[in-house]
Amino acid sequence: MHCKSRIILAISLIALTTSQTSCAHGIPDAPEPVLLSNAEDTYGHWNGIGKIIQNDRPYCTAFLLDTRSTDNATVGPAYILTNAHCTSVRVGTATNIPYQGQIQFNYFHDTLENGKRYDISKINWASFASTDIAIMELDASLGTLLKDGVTPLKLASAAVDSLTQVNVVGAPVSAPGLQLSACTQEAGNQTLTKYLNVHVDYHKQNCKGIEPGSSGSPVLDASSGELLGISSGTTYGISSDDLCFWHGLCDDNKKSAIPNQASQSFPINYLADCFNNGNFDPGASNCQLSPHFNFQFRSKSRAISDISLHKRPVEHGDPTPAWDIDFSMNTRWYRFKTVRDAEACYSPNNYSPPISTINAKVESEIGREAGMYYLCVTGADAAEGQPDNGFPGNPQILAARVVPPVLGQLPEPTLTAEPDGDDLFIQYRESADRNLWTQIYVGAAQETQCAEIEPKQYTKVDDGFFVPIEALPLTLCSFTMDRNLSTSNVRTDQLQHP
Repeated sequence: MHCKSRIILAISLIALTTSQTSCAHGIPDAPEPVLLSNAEDTYGHWNGIGKIIQNDRPYCTAFLLDTRSTDNATVGPAYILTNAHCTSVRVGTATNIPYQGQIQFNYFHDTLENGKRYDISKINWASFASTDIAIMELDASLGTLLKDGVTPLKLASAAVDSLTQVNVVGAPVSAPGLQLSACTQEAGNQTLTKYLNVHVDYHKQNCKGIEPGSSGSPVLDASSGELLGISSGTTYGISSDDLCFWHGLCDDNKKSAIPNQASQSFPINYLADCFNNGNFDPGASNCQLSPHFNFQFRSKSRAISDISLHKRPVEHGDPTPAWDIDFSMNTRWYRFKTVRDAEACYSPNNYSPPISTINAKVESEIGREAGMYYLCVTGADAAEGQPDNGFPGNPQILAARVVPPVLGQLPEPTLTAEPDGDDLFIQYRESADRNLWTQIYVGAAQETQCAEIEPKQYTKVDDGFFVPIEALPLTLCSFTMDRNLSTSNVRTDQLQHP
């Protein structure tokens, strides 16, 4: 995988060692992660935490949810929770999608031979719109799993926003089984931007041992053992400068006890109202998952994978940066607005009048001042009234940053071209750099004049790209660009058969 500065989607840990105190933040330092052994059933109450398996390949962490009613009836199918990004949801909300895979419970390194696997039948609901949660249904019933000795996790009755000691149990790729972390949790008090997704309602922890593969791990109250949330990712290893520029986590906020380099999770206590007699029911009267409108990129906007960057106007006559978002929704109408504070997306005030979702596109102005901006989009089934005001994740929020111009020109790109099977691999750098990339245009040899190609016709590449050898010869136009939108001169190369 070519990715250098990224949010790692993961999590893990429990207080089995004495913690030291961080003088900088006044909270206990988290101990190192602990690999759990369960040959003597010491951690049997966590045997309902397991690993999603696809094509015999371990994937994300997931866990069995306790959906029994107050009378302890075991009616309905078994449901597991994991992250939406573990189901390949990239943006928006998806419902009722068939799924091929299994979950293996009892995922302890010393009892794997006794692991129990169950088929996953479908994704009932998965959302990456301001959260990162997926509800998945198993072929087996909850009653069957209980008889098999698999223990579900019980939702806490309310989210906890104060400083809290938590345990996070997951299975990162580096561990042979479940791994446990103990750490401190608090409510996130800054808007967090993760590539295409913007979050304002999340928690963060100072857990250690956060790695890929632990995405979807449960976050448990260390005292009660109840389920507080589901872990989603971490900002460990990202520089303070990149955290501020790309993720909106700047150091001007002094209220936080936990630094910005932390793991993140999402509260899920509201899900209890979305089960009726053991069955998932998003239409239940108190369920906050509705309405949803399945925002999806359309046309060229499918190529969007990060916050959009725009250069700040210098002269009075310079055009104002504008959104360029093609999308579809499953409602008849949509409303939108641009704000500087993502929290404002959850207020019905100042949204546009209803607009038809047929060929939906937002091309309105963003703003002329440098800094972060947010596009809020919400669906509506009626052409009158205020935007629907249900689940806090209802608005789809996209981020943009307007950057001040920087004097100077970047150096032209350098490249190597090496055969790789049936392709020619064009490489510009050893690994991807989120702050520096190459814009390319590939056209017919003898006919392509790089000086005549408009910048909007170029495509962004990170470290390199492949060209089919059978398509050669071709003309390659390329220039370097950085996060300030500074550029180099255009380089022209003739790609020939090796």
